[in-house]
Amino acid sequence: MSVLENEEHRRELQRRADRMSSVLGHPGWVELEAEVARKIARLKRDAAILALNPDGADQRKLDTIRGTISALRWFVGVPKNAQSTLERFLREQGIEIEEDEHERDRAGFG
Repeated sequence: MSVLENEEHRRELQRRADRMSSVLGHPGWVELEAEVARKIARLKRDAAILALNPDGADQRKLDTIRGTISALRWFVGVPKNAQSTLERFLREQGIEIEEDEHERDRAGFG
């Protein structure tokens, strides 16, 4: 990959990270996070009921619940982790990370 391609790739990743992290302050995202938390609580209750079944636990159902909870946590974590994931990826690729004005403004330094 050429320097020009690396720079364009870095910029596109930065734009994606900015767009993903921008949803965090949106009221709809806050509501979505709350709904996911409620769903996880319901799934944990269901898992407890299954695990305490006197006839034995259905391991397949418990595994499905565990996987669903993990997927939901991953989903709501994407915007929060977008910037750090981008920076880690760029470092792994040997691409120098430059802090631009937009990032300084978001951090309260602009």
